Amino acid sequence: MPPPLAPDRRRACQRLLGAALLSPLLPALLACAGGASGGWLLPVARLDELLARRFPVTRSLAGLADLTLHSPRLSLLPAANRVATALDLVLTERLGGRRYTGAIELDSALQLDLQQGAVRLSAVRVQRLGLDQLPPAAQTLLARHAPPVVEQLLEGLVIYRLPPERLATLRAAGRGAPPQLRVQPDGLRLELAP
Repeated sequence: MPPPLAPDRRRACQRLLGAALLSPLLPALLACAGGASGGWLLPVARLDELLARRFPVTRSLAGLADLTLHSPRLSLLPAANRVATALDLVLTERLGGRRYTGAIELDSALQLDLQQGAVRLSAVRVQRLGLDQLPPAAQTLLARHAPPVVEQLLEGLVIYRLPPERLATLRAAGRGAPPQLRVQPDGLRLELAP
């Protein structure tokens, strides 16, 4: 039989054993401790970083021009529980090859997709679209075709993928009332139902 452990060594072993037993529960405990309402905050800086990875994107406008969106800048609209995004754009004529630069501003809701473990843009609405030095006929074409193309392009765009441990926590919490997304001044809060 081995000699008995010293009290200090025994306490260290007990702590180590306790930590080993609790480690599988740690992700769920941390998720629940993420806020008073139960959940966690995804900071706006992280949202910006994740959104930037999705760009640039290019789409055709009625086969006459290509529209490229790049350099997204996100701002939060907590009062409306929506996000606003400003993007730089480049319109390139297919025949003449001329390029025009400008900007587009839009806003959207966010949707939690528990099936895919993702946060997506939803109900995208173009608020403003402008191009520098574009001829009037082209402005009319752009005003007619670009907003629906941009809205369709960005509708359902995944801006965040949930880590597996957080997804498991949300799925378990979703058996009652579904988890909620709340746009706050400092980021996006995923709230678990009480």
